Amino acid sequence: MTSTKVSYLLFTLSMILISQAPTPALGDSLYEIICKDDLKETRDCLQLLKTDPQISSATNYFDLSIFIMDFALKKGLEGQNLFINLGKKNSSQAINQCATIYYNSIITAFKGGKRELKEHADIARYETTVAGDGSTNCSRAIEAEKITNPAINDINNKISILCDAAFIAVAQYEKGIEVGL
Repeated sequence: MTSTKVSYLLFTLSMILISQAPTPALGDSLYEIICKDDLKETRDCLQLLKTDPQISSATNYFDLSIFIMDFALKKGLEGQNLFINLGKKNSSQAINQCATIYYNSIITAFKGGKRELKEHADIARYETTVAGDGSTNCSRAIEAEKITNPAINDINNKISILCDAAFIAVAQYEKGIEVGL
């Protein structure tokens, strides 16, 4: 084979590989792709994630996953503090469970997800599911006691969105690992 044919073959192969790489659509940042990827609350997801400058500037799914989990940890701690303060005024069992059990599990799961992401992305993805269970269980407990508080609904909704977004980001990172990117 002549050097021209080899060059042409290598060029063609590289173009094929580049075209198969998971890249964002033109104009969409990674977090926008995550929010549009089968999330029921796309608009809320976009509004929530764009408030964190790290998330909106992420250029790869590993960083995006870490940034979302960092943001979720911050929101999880805010939520836990909300429930602790509400518990001082209202001795509700549901509020106490949210503060001490469910939001502890959210915080622990996101810490674990961050820790596991590089070596065990599948475990990190599982941890985002566990965190989602925490917000779901808290919402159910609040509903069961018929507690109406917009701040509670807001924080549980934000955590739910962050869990879904983190799950999708980690799954995208895993896909990249599988194809060797």
